[in-house]
Amino acid sequence: MFISSYYACRCNKKIRFGNIVFFIVVFVFVITQWYCSDNNADAASFAGFDPGYIISDYQMGNYNSMTEADIQAWLTAKNPCDNRDYGYYQRLSANVKYIWHWDNGHFVCLSEERFGNNDNEIGFQYGESAAHIIWQAAQDYRINPQVLLVLLQKETGLITDRIPNNSDYRKATGYGCPDTAACSSKYYGFKNQIRNAAALYRYVLDNGSRYYPVGNNYVQYNPNAGCGGTVVNIKNRATSSLYQYTPYQPNAMALAAGYGTGDACSSYGNRNFYSYFQDWFGGVTKEGKEITIQEVRSNMVRVPNEQNDLAMKYNAHVANFGWMDPPVNGGEMTGTVGYGIRMEAFAVALEEYKGIEYRSHIQDVGWENVYHKDGEVSGTTGRSLRIEAVQIRLNSELSKNYDIYYRVHAANIGWMEWMKNGEVAGTTGEYRQLEAIQIKIIKKDYGPLYEAHVADYGWLSWMRSGGMAGTVGESRRMEAVMIKLPIELTNGHSIYYRTHVSGRGWLGWSSNGRMSGTVGESRQMEAIQIQLDAGLARDYDVNYRVHVANIGWQPWLKNGQIAGTTGRGWQMEALEIRITKK
Repeated sequence: MFISSYYACRCNKKIRFGNIVFFIVVFVFVITQWYCSDNNADAASFAGFDPGYIISDYQMGNYNSMTEADIQAWLTAKNPCDNRDYGYYQRLSANVKYIWHWDNGHFVCLSEERFGNNDNEIGFQYGESAAHIIWQAAQDYRINPQVLLVLLQKETGLITDRIPNNSDYRKATGYGCPDTAACSSKYYGFKNQIRNAAALYRYVLDNGSRYYPVGNNYVQYNPNAGCGGTVVNIKNRATSSLYQYTPYQPNAMALAAGYGTGDACSSYGNRNFYSYFQDWFGGVTKEGKEITIQEVRSNMVRVPNEQNDLAMKYNAHVANFGWMDPPVNGGEMTGTVGYGIRMEAFAVALEEYKGIEYRSHIQDVGWENVYHKDGEVSGTTGRSLRIEAVQIRLNSELSKNYDIYYRVHAANIGWMEWMKNGEVAGTTGEYRQLEAIQIKIIKKDYGPLYEAHVADYGWLSWMRSGGMAGTVGESRRMEAVMIKLPIELTNGHSIYYRTHVSGRGWLGWSSNGRMSGTVGESRQMEAIQIQLDAGLARDYDVNYRVHVANIGWQPWLKNGQIAGTTGRGWQMEALEIRITKK
């Protein structure tokens, strides 16, 4: 979808000579084979390759697999930047189309390069190292840094490239480089490429893929539709994310060739991803039986409490490991993702109040007859029975001012929709185990209605109560928005909003469902302000946050504060809004 990545060896060594004679051809061939030697190494075994399960959700999301120091040491070991052929540098530099970095008697490569704020070029004296950029993106988007390292190699060969140039860094991960067109300059830059790739992987892990969802999908062998393809049963979201990035599967010839070239209908992106990960890090599809409780805990989602959250703690009891101590805070994940390990029990307690109630639907038992309360155990331990669904609610006193939200990760489905206030999360009658859960309690939301106009899609569906308007992981700009009050707050009151639009700056204030932004002008929204009229503002807050290119989700703001950016040219891509009682 985003990149071609179907060339077997993408060394990009830029060896160019004028006259094609025999000895020069031989020389070029030898040099090219030398530079590509790592790419053409013996392949990892493809005996276990499954096009429907290329990498596990756990391995894709294991963002603590390497520290920044680990990444730096690994990059240096893979490529110490030891090419000191100054004559070769002079010949390359005669080609003014590209820029190579020569410093202290050698070509500078990825393990030594530093990138500034404008990282479209190379040769910065100061700035962030590649290791830091990779590590920070891994932490911010909870993506395994090993996945990002492999992506760099399979897309542009940057890990082992001994003489990378500015063009290689501009399109480092191939993000925004479709098969049938040139790369989009808006995604140029090493840091930009890394962060957009990580954001895409995280989005699919959390929300699934609209292009290659879990289940049966027809996947071509090559961008040429005439080469055919097969139906692939995609078994998890991590594999979906690989196909959203590189929408082809290797054919038999590609698999038989190892790291080499197959036939005219071969593609190599997902084959090479699998091979590099296996060869460099092992265990692409690492499963529960191979892991330790420490590895499981390292993959647990940690998120800060939002301003209106009610403090709570909860824990899950899972097969093989027991209780996932320590308990987690509201909004965080407990349990496992990507291991295929069942949840067997859970318990929830508020930190300052009583009044939370919950029950489980248990394998061979059905729904528990009673709701458990305030830290009691729901489910079973020591009986090897899976939980298949849950219901969670607040007592009548707490429910006056708060809503409880929860979602579950179910086998062969992944993360399901957020439910609230006693609704069923999970499945019954389908024999699917729950594997993880997230719970949060927030101040009751008097949800506004809001709708986004998005590039290429037009007006999307109306959203309410913190739902996401727009897109994440698709790099599509928001162009306009409409916002309305809920019926219960409409009586003589108004909600006001204005947007900052590229080429226009701040537009005038709109209100009560009128459009702010532009349609048909291809102008991106970059920032927004939202506020209630004075009468409503005495008793209510309007809270909102935006997803911005190159940043991701910004913190929640409220009551007229500026969300987004101005003066940077960064597009808004999604918006969430809530109205809460003070």
